Amino acid sequence: MFGILEKMDRFSNNLMSQNERIDFIQELVDTGMVYDMHEKYQTAAIELINEGKVMCAVLRRIPAARVASEVAL
Repeated sequence: MFGILEKMDRFSNNLMSQNERIDFIQELVDTGMVYDMHEKYQTAAIELINEGKVMCAVLRRIPAARVASEVAL
């Protein structure tokens, strides 16, 4: 099992399988960490939510500009 920093490194360097990527982004959404992370993680979360591969049951704060241009997390 990898810690968050190792997972971030693997995600950034495209070293994750699709299932690992989905699990990682789901973890970030579940913990709320995604909302305070770099835009690439937020974008990945939005894409996976739109594809139905990640679930987001809790509404949290996101910049208003992101809401206007994309789906709300």
